[in-house]
Amino acid sequence: MPGPGAVRTLHITGEVDLPTPGYTVELIPGPADRMMPPGQRFSLVARPPGGMAAQIVTPTPARYHGAAVYPAYREIIVGCGGEVLARIGSVETVQ
Repeated sequence: MPGPGAVRTLHITGEVDLPTPGYTVELIPGPADRMMPPGQRFSLVARPPGGMAAQIVTPTPARYHGAAVYPAYREIIVGCGGEVLARIGSVETVQ
C-alpha cells in the first residue's frame, strides 16, 4: 500500500492450485476486524471453465487491486468455502 499523502490502494498477489486449466479467480473484499490496525478478510471465488477440461492441477494467479479503507493493515486473511487459505501477516506500506 502507498504511504501517507498518496491515494491508498491495496495490492494482493498470490497463486492458487486449481484442478483444471481455465478457471477464473477473484478476490472479494469482506469485513475487517475491529483491531487497530485491522485484519482484512477476502473471499477467493473460483469459477470453473465451461465445457470439458483436462484434469491437470494448474497454478492460477489470484490478484486484488483496489481502494484501501484503512491507512495500515495488521494482516490479510484469504478464505474459500469457510476455510482459511492464507494469512498474510506482513502488510507493507510503501513510502
